[in-house]
Amino acid sequence: MSLLRLIAWLPYAVNRAIASLFGAILARLPGEARHVSRINLSLCYPHLSEVQRHHLARQSLMESARNTFEIALFWRRPEQGLKRIVAVDGDGPLRQAVEDGKPVMILAPHLGCWEVLNFWLATEFGLHAMFAPSGLPEVDDLIRSGREHFGSTMYPTTARGVAGLVRAMKKGALTAILPDQVPDRRSGRHAPFFGQPAYTGTLACKLIRQAGAVTFMAWARRLPNGKGFEIRVRPADPQVADDDLDTALTAMNRSIAHLIDEEPAQYLWSYKRFRRPPPGHQAPY
Repeated sequence: MSLLRLIAWLPYAVNRAIASLFGAILARLPGEARHVSRINLSLCYPHLSEVQRHHLARQSLMESARNTFEIALFWRRPEQGLKRIVAVDGDGPLRQAVEDGKPVMILAPHLGCWEVLNFWLATEFGLHAMFAPSGLPEVDDLIRSGREHFGSTMYPTTARGVAGLVRAMKKGALTAILPDQVPDRRSGRHAPFFGQPAYTGTLACKLIRQAGAVTFMAWARRLPNGKGFEIRVRPADPQVADDDLDTALTAMNRSIAHLIDEEPAQYLWSYKRFRRPPPGHQAPY
């Protein structure tokens, strides 16, 4: 917690410089993050050469370090994140859906700086989202205060919280979910992700179908040389609302993959996305 406080009070330029140095060291030293990144990239981008994948893994670890340092700063000073949004791309259909009063679901994977995206959504449209406590009260208070700074409404990850979120969506609220986390064993099914079976949370697709939500993909792209962020919004595959859950989950993972393809270096490849394989298979890590 002391480290988070220190990072939060560093000027942005200093924050980025230290994060870049830390990321460069992390990318060169043997460790779990590098190991997992290389395995994930070999599974998801088999058409790349080994040299290309290793280079992409290094880039990803550097971007992940920048993201970690940014988030520590932006949780404490959210306005610092919001003011660094310098461009928005593809938001026209999203704005039209909100203007029409339709419920909207944003699927925001671990790509770019997702906290900056949260700030933008909350400021522009009002954001309803779920919050899963970490178990560390002081950290949870910091995260929650940062995310609620611009008026977001947070719901606990409980049955009552989900019910509250559905009610808000049916009234035309905009909500966002991280769709690429590995869920617990009661809350997911296997669906292809970059051609690999990945245990995938079912909540987002169930909410989309239940609320009749218009669904978009979105992320905050980190611009080169510390120049800020660009918000990118894309329509999700329409099949995310399919009545067949397996079809919907496959469409959701396909939409996530298309978004990642825009800039793979900014995806969190060090996350063990395939750690719960189908029966009879071993986790690749």
